[in-house]
Amino acid sequence: MPTRLWIDVLTPKQAMFTKAMVERAPSKFKITVTTRNYSELNKFMLQIKLPHIIFGRHGGGELFEKLRASVEREKELTSFVANNHFDFSFSFISPEAARISFGIGTKHFICSDSPHASAPARLAVPLAAQLFSPFPIIKERWMKYGLEESQIKSYHALDPWAWLVAKPTTERGQRHRTQRVVIRLEESFASYMQSGKGISASLEKLIGLIKRAGNFEITLVPRYDEQRIWANKMFGSKTVVPKTTVNGPELLSNADLVIGGGGTMTQEAALLGIPNISYFPSARLDVFENFYFPEKLSIKASDPHELALLTKNLVQNLDREARQFAKRARKITSKFEDPVRFVFSNIR
Repeated sequence: MPTRLWIDVLTPKQAMFTKAMVERAPSKFKITVTTRNYSELNKFMLQIKLPHIIFGRHGGGELFEKLRASVEREKELTSFVANNHFDFSFSFISPEAARISFGIGTKHFICSDSPHASAPARLAVPLAAQLFSPFPIIKERWMKYGLEESQIKSYHALDPWAWLVAKPTTERGQRHRTQRVVIRLEESFASYMQSGKGISASLEKLIGLIKRAGNFEITLVPRYDEQRIWANKMFGSKTVVPKTTVNGPELLSNADLVIGGGGTMTQEAALLGIPNISYFPSARLDVFENFYFPEKLSIKASDPHELALLTKNLVQNLDREARQFAKRARKITSKFEDPVRFVFSNIR
């Protein structure tokens, strides 16, 4: 009999990890993927051709609507999960998946690199049978949510390596002569973001600085339809704003510099050896503070002034910086293990 595994996916990043799991799962596993109705996620799931079933919706940016959406989604999922008799469940911190699994006595496994996301973590992490996390995150960061040390397993890689590991070595750190800058907007709906402190507030100055430095093509990558409408209205004449969701690694294959207002795309750039700046003033991200910054795979900007200075320095020395970033990335990632293989070897 196959081992029936239910995976609940809430964001495009989680979808990328899940697609890697589905593609590289041991033959004994039969995987069912569920998601929520969320415009950006819906489009992305179709783009990457990952079969899934939709239950519930995204709650948006307001706390009450987040609560209402979660309660409604949990109710929708309960009957489906109970009737399908899954052997195990898995998520990247899904409060609904954790609560339902606990309620019906199914072991729930969590994989996450985001202990800073305290709101969902407080709801889901205490109910996990085990939690898998990248090695730069110390176990105490997860133990504060109620887990025993023995329940936390660390893998020697970072999360994006789950879907980047299969890319040929020649693609990693490869540079292109056309100079392209990718700017990723912040996760403004996330519970841990502080209003007005994301990269959006610095865009006008940043775009002007880059344009004055040379003939750069700038791509603004929104996270939501609301951001896309705003970005098009404000900067559509000066930048490229994708009309729909984008596949990060595909977009980055042609990028010379990435300025990230969030985590995943900046991590992808760092592991691919692309010069990048992380501007995330609302929270301290463990993987960046403990790994990407010390290993010089990413550069930290703490405020708008520093962001402008770092951007100016990089665009003026891009060829040299590209070689150095690529060299460091190749050396470090050559020692990584496959997170997907690690996860499956520990689900039992």
